[in-house]
Amino acid sequence: MSRPLLSICIPTYNRAKYLPECLESIVSQLTDKELLEKVEIVIADNASTDDTTKIVESYQSRYSNIVYFRNDTNLGFDRSFVKLMAKARGKYCLSIGDDDAFFEGAIHEIVEMLKTSTTPFYGLNCWGYDAELKNPVLPHPNLTITDNIYNKSLSEYVHTIKRYTNLIGVFVGLSTQLYLREPWVNYKGKEEFLDTLAVYMYINLINFKDQPFTIIAKPFVKTRSSNIRWDVFAGLETIQGRIASTLQLATWIRDQFKLPISNTQFYIYFYTREYWFTFKEIVKRDLQKLGLGKLITLYRKFR
Repeated sequence: MSRPLLSICIPTYNRAKYLPECLESIVSQLTDKELLEKVEIVIADNASTDDTTKIVESYQSRYSNIVYFRNDTNLGFDRSFVKLMAKARGKYCLSIGDDDAFFEGAIHEIVEMLKTSTTPFYGLNCWGYDAELKNPVLPHPNLTITDNIYNKSLSEYVHTIKRYTNLIGVFVGLSTQLYLREPWVNYKGKEEFLDTLAVYMYINLINFKDQPFTIIAKPFVKTRSSNIRWDVFAGLETIQGRIASTLQLATWIRDQFKLPISNTQFYIYFYTREYWFTFKEIVKRDLQKLGLGKLITLYRKFR
């Protein structure tokens, strides 16, 4: 069997409710022999206790390019992700959240781009959608750019980032990372970043720091907004835990790329942002309970 050009990597845990929509958004696009040969789907099941196995096996019976393995015990996100990367065979890997989905035609465009690519690392744009992946929650994609951004190096791009949230958002979003697999798998220092819940981000930023980096303006992925299960990520169950984790990531990026940002700037920014975000989530939840969800849509429209 020839080596795939692209491995679509899906780490999953107890997402039988959403995984079919994710898989369907992929297989529905693999409509010709070339795409079936160039794309594989690799699923790492971190010891799910729901119907994940049955769902994946039903797809495997119809599509020979699906690779599936299930951990005997829950290894935690990072360790399961490392195993996932080891199982993949593609020249490039694209990770996607098990509750997200590709826009129609996205996979064909990605494959065509990679056929002639000399870029080792891409950041993909995405668009936040509602809980049913039916309607966008904002009138624009997450990155409000209209043209691709080409950089001589990843470091060059990082130094152009003005919003501190983008230091995290561009690189920690699971569904927006497209990169050469071999340097990632061969990196020897993975153990340092296990249990950070972002092992992929650290290794990408180290591996490709001085390599060309491109941000793709067109959104290829729909992300399911407000669907993060904080309770399954140890240490992120509380606001304080999430702030501490965010500060750790941002500070590491600052130090790695020698950015002129003080600890005080980070603390004020991320503490204010996280509490404001949490407040909005509480208000949104209460409005939904009162049947006033249209007010949320109106707010987002003019945001």
